[in-house]
Amino acid sequence: MPKVLPVVPSTMRLHQIITLTPGKVIYRDVSCLCSTRQILECACHNTQRFEFDVQPSLCVPTEEHQVQATHEIMWDGRNVIGQWCVIKYDDDIYPGTIVEVNESHAKVKCMHNVGRNRFFWPNRDDTLWYLFDDVLRIIPQPTAVTGRHVEIDREIWAEMTAD
Repeated sequence: MPKVLPVVPSTMRLHQIITLTPGKVIYRDVSCLCSTRQILECACHNTQRFEFDVQPSLCVPTEEHQVQATHEIMWDGRNVIGQWCVIKYDDDIYPGTIVEVNESHAKVKCMHNVGRNRFFWPNRDDTLWYLFDDVLRIIPQPTAVTGRHVEIDREIWAEMTAD
């Protein structure tokens, strides 16, 4: 933590502060309910932005962090658009394709679940914005198990569902 931090303007008036990336905050004088629908970067109620100068962390990575880093997604490039991924929603996992990205979210077109590691495309597109933390990893395209159903690679599925 730096010894001196810059002052966020009008701190005493703030009713809502949202941070999605280190050193960046979105704030407003009046709370907005868009955040309850996970639309965290809306422009309601005179939204303002502020950035702190963030220094890199000096911590030593543990073995757990190193394992997580092997599946870390590099969100800064356009190379993720069109890639297959697995998202976590309500403690369940679903495959989908990344349609779009912004600073903190990925828009993913998801499949629906029809059983253990069985998925299908719904009749109506199921496309939502997910926080980067909810996108667990990039995966190869799921393979067909029937004419309509697919499955995530069994080794990947076992890794993600292991307790």
